[in-house]
Amino acid sequence: MKYNKYKYAFILLGLAICIISFQACRTYYFRSNYRDVNELLHNTDSLSIKPFLKAHMKNGDVYIIKDSWVINYAGNTVLGFGSLYDFNRNIIYEGEVSFPVDSVAIFETNKKLAETEAGRIAQLTLLTAVDVLIGVLCITNPKACFGSCPTFYMNEDNNFHYADAEGFSNAILPSLEYYDIDALNNPFISDGSFSITMKNEALETHCVNNVKLLAYPRKEGQRIYHSPSNDFYLCENTYPVTNAIGPEGDIRSLVSLNDREERFSLSDEHDLNSREEIFLSFDNVENSNDLGLLVNFRQTLMTTYFIYSAIGYMGDEVGDIFTKMELNPKTNNKLKNGIRSELGDIDVYVWDKQFNEWELQNGFFETGPIAFNNQILPLNTSGTDSSIKIKLVLNKGLWRIDYLALTNIRQKIEPLEILPKMVLDKGMVDKDALARVISPDDYLISMPGDEYKFKFILPAEDQDYELFLYSKGYYLEWMREHWLKDKNLLKLRQMIQNPSKYLKVEAAIYKQYESQMEQEFWNSRIDTKEFSYYEN
Repeated sequence: MKYNKYKYAFILLGLAICIISFQACRTYYFRSNYRDVNELLHNTDSLSIKPFLKAHMKNGDVYIIKDSWVINYAGNTVLGFGSLYDFNRNIIYEGEVSFPVDSVAIFETNKKLAETEAGRIAQLTLLTAVDVLIGVLCITNPKACFGSCPTFYMNEDNNFHYADAEGFSNAILPSLEYYDIDALNNPFISDGSFSITMKNEALETHCVNNVKLLAYPRKEGQRIYHSPSNDFYLCENTYPVTNAIGPEGDIRSLVSLNDREERFSLSDEHDLNSREEIFLSFDNVENSNDLGLLVNFRQTLMTTYFIYSAIGYMGDEVGDIFTKMELNPKTNNKLKNGIRSELGDIDVYVWDKQFNEWELQNGFFETGPIAFNNQILPLNTSGTDSSIKIKLVLNKGLWRIDYLALTNIRQKIEPLEILPKMVLDKGMVDKDALARVISPDDYLISMPGDEYKFKFILPAEDQDYELFLYSKGYYLEWMREHWLKDKNLLKLRQMIQNPSKYLKVEAAIYKQYESQMEQEFWNSRIDTKEFSYYEN
């Protein structure tokens, strides 16, 4: 949901195209009008025979190279034949062009990158409608494509419906890079070693800056939990939920066990910003001091729908808009107060018997529909009552909740940081990949179908540890052919400027997708055992 304000107007497009043949290749000649050129370059009827590279420069200029280009790694420059447009999109030069990669904010292309280009250029490249080249995915429901972020598995053959972690789901641009922490809920570790596999199962470029473990020793009966504020707590005792009532009635069977049987609701057909309440009772709490609420949760596909809708509304101007986002940090702050703020957290309230009212504690929020988030929220309770009542207030249709319980917080702790000792790519040791994920200034570039296994050595062989996965980076979505047809800059503007109204207007449209999205989402996942981006 990271988008930017642009010039919102519908453009009447008129193209004058002259096509000639030369050495079995097609060369395109354009009128010197940036908008006409931009529309032609993204025309899905001829994407497979019309490769292009657009370089959105940090100073506002744009280079457009048609048909072919080369990367001069010695000079870190791009060479080719094309046109240069200034900040106002007036053509100022046409012919042989050359420019340094480091002066580029965002690249945009519909040509598959060669393996040798998977460096700095891949790090900045939006691939446009390449599904026509590598096989069509999500064709029946393009707003439910699988993604968006690296997925991690303790057992690489695990059911992909339940990845153990997913990294930095919100970071759709370099400037939006951040780190994400996921509890792994790992079983007892007996041999002092641990491995986890990272997969790229979507049409995305993943730029991974860092992968490491956060670990803390645990004894029998102890657990360590991670909070929304990235604090860690050593805990003992677990108090199951006694009663759980949602709008549909008794939901205790769905939330009393960590069994992946989730409680969720469908959205409101009139307003996607509707709220619902869940009431919880915890009886026979033997020690009500320093309690924390444990929640195992993830999102539905509502946020995924918004992300893909926004990118679709950008249409053939996606590169221009993403570049403005990348170069204007103020936009990111504005976006945080948009749909994200409207949708809200899973807000947690505790019943205060003294004042006879619900007291707001804090909330949970974590983007992503793939992996479960296992987190704790410290509660402010009196410490004298064996019966605790809690209310959850959450967006209707946005959240899936698997497990709810209380625990006693014994102390706040600082986990150990453990870097990987080895990285395997397709079973082979990859020293370069290891160096990239350890270096704070470098990135491991993962393309669709890529799979890397990280191996770690724990501090002590005879010690059990609670493990958390730390991953940092960003990713770039690839435009789908069918997204390009949804261009609607006025709707994009409404989404950003008036999210409350947008969520009402879009409610009926979303309901048409909601019942089908889950199946299409999981069916469009890339099988890393069968798929290779570079071989297609």
